[in-house]
Amino acid sequence: MKNKILIVDDEPNNLDVLRNCLQDANFEVLVAEDGATALEQVNYTIPDLILLDVIMPGMDGFETCRRLKKKEVTKDTPIIFISAKTETFNKVEGLNMSAVDYITKPFQPEEVIARVNKHLTIHNLRKQLEVQNTQLQNYVYHLESLATLGKAINETQDVVQMMDKAMQVTLAVFKCDRAWLLYPCDPNAASWRVPIEVTTPECPGAKKLNIDIPMEPTISEIMKNVLSTSEPIVFGPDCEYKVPQNTIEQFSVNSQLCLAIYPKIGKPWLFGIHQCSHTRIWIDDEVKLFQEFGQQIGVSLGLSISVEELHKNQERLSRKSYHDFIGTSIPMQIIYQTIDSVAASNASILITGATGTGKELCAEAIYKESDRADKPFKICNCATIAKDLLESHLFGHVKGAFTGAISDKAGLVSDADGGTLFLDEIGELSLSMQSSLLRFVQTKTFSKVGSHKPEKADVRLIYATNRNLLIESKKGRFREDLYYRLNTVEIELPVLRKRGQDIILLAKFFLEQFVNEEQSKLHGFYAEAEKKLLSYNWQGNVRQLKNIIHNIVLLSNDEEFITAEMIAARTDKFVQHDDVLVEENQKTPAVTIDEFCSFKDIEKQVITKCIDHCDGDIVKAANILKVSHGTLYNKLKRWKAKV
Repeated sequence: MKNKILIVDDEPNNLDVLRNCLQDANFEVLVAEDGATALEQVNYTIPDLILLDVIMPGMDGFETCRRLKKKEVTKDTPIIFISAKTETFNKVEGLNMSAVDYITKPFQPEEVIARVNKHLTIHNLRKQLEVQNTQLQNYVYHLESLATLGKAINETQDVVQMMDKAMQVTLAVFKCDRAWLLYPCDPNAASWRVPIEVTTPECPGAKKLNIDIPMEPTISEIMKNVLSTSEPIVFGPDCEYKVPQNTIEQFSVNSQLCLAIYPKIGKPWLFGIHQCSHTRIWIDDEVKLFQEFGQQIGVSLGLSISVEELHKNQERLSRKSYHDFIGTSIPMQIIYQTIDSVAASNASILITGATGTGKELCAEAIYKESDRADKPFKICNCATIAKDLLESHLFGHVKGAFTGAISDKAGLVSDADGGTLFLDEIGELSLSMQSSLLRFVQTKTFSKVGSHKPEKADVRLIYATNRNLLIESKKGRFREDLYYRLNTVEIELPVLRKRGQDIILLAKFFLEQFVNEEQSKLHGFYAEAEKKLLSYNWQGNVRQLKNIIHNIVLLSNDEEFITAEMIAARTDKFVQHDDVLVEENQKTPAVTIDEFCSFKDIEKQVITKCIDHCDGDIVKAANILKVSHGTLYNKLKRWKAKV
């Protein structure tokens, strides 16, 4: 589209010269022979730049400039003076009026074109920067609003208090007259009820809170419409959906937004905001933020209802296992209930907890409980993939994108389309990779490495880390905006030492598993051995317990029960200092070799010591010794058979 240039000059020759050179330079030219005409003309056609003569009959150029700068439509329009007045004070006066330039007559057409192009470029760049700043401010406000909501609803587990705070935040963020939650949202019910509502002090209309109101056809129709979509529905005089007349009369509503919320337990809720004082146009950013509010409220609502149900119904505490989890402790029952609550939503889940607590098992359980259980489940351990290959691993690449890319390859995001992608050790991502991931989280679009073609993928994301990402973000090692995006719901897995009798359940499960695999005679624990298991700190959590039981089974002979001494031999060599495991005899030699010891005996001592050093982890020991773990298993079995 051509830029419009307005020329204001009372000399016909100047007008002709300027018009011709500007038209030749592909500008659309407007002309005015005096200041008054120019002021009238900009009301109908807004120019992108104005060339303004100084000496004109009636209103001179300086006064015309003053009045143009006072008009809303031209206050930011660049103005260039063109005048025969060459005195310095005239130029200074013109520039002091916020003109961007001053050209003296006679002028060269080439100079005029060059200066026009220069100031149009500056003006356009300034407008782009203003738009970007506005977008950035809106985005920051968006994130801050979600963070404010999250903080408010996480301060309590009481459903009523939580939802009341959620509505207060909604009222403040959207600057509306009323925010409310209707329950149950059942179009076929005989009545409906608003248990949670907050309003501004001046909000008009009747306040009917927490009482049954007879169902009417118009309200039933609204519920059906909202329940038929996952998007918010806008109601207003100029919208597809109109506010029912009885709602206008009872609640003085001019405009409203509605969204269905689906907790894991119970019937859906209806989330809405009203504008009563005037008819309101809800912009796209507001509707999007309202939807994200609804999603966050829905998840927290489900969690709170789950906790309440957990305390009300003791049968929920009786689950001994949940998918691949084993445990009856209260911390694990809460984890099971949390997974029940969040699995059905598409919200991002952040799984936190110490190493060995079962973060991958938690992700798999969420996937299996979700509506995507029949779709792909893909896993990416961000710590084990080279940083320069991780983007290709996730998003794929095209042939020739880098050395070794001999053909197009789909990434895990494409492979998981329609399903779930689990990103383990998310805290290990580089900042550049975090940016790429944030872009995908925000837009659900990505481009393969070596390609600029955008692709879409419908993927539910689950993350895990043993780091505190909030601290990492404060130190500049993790993007704060990504942290708030992925931390819609956080599930923190408990350490093993806080799970009580789960330790014995897990030990017996691992014993049965490894006895069957290794054909051992062991089939139980002495009471003192169980006490020893319960007294240990288990810094390595479930993984450490599993490795120790496996090690005992591999090195057992004809024993039928595991003794406390067997446990102690593999745990007492570690002491805890400031949450770090340190071997007690660090300064002693790893292996003590007799003077005439055979090579086989040396080998046995080295392997045994290395396995002990690795806390019974055969695979880790094999990596240290640079042999296959199958080799170590075979040697341990041979030594066991010879005893």
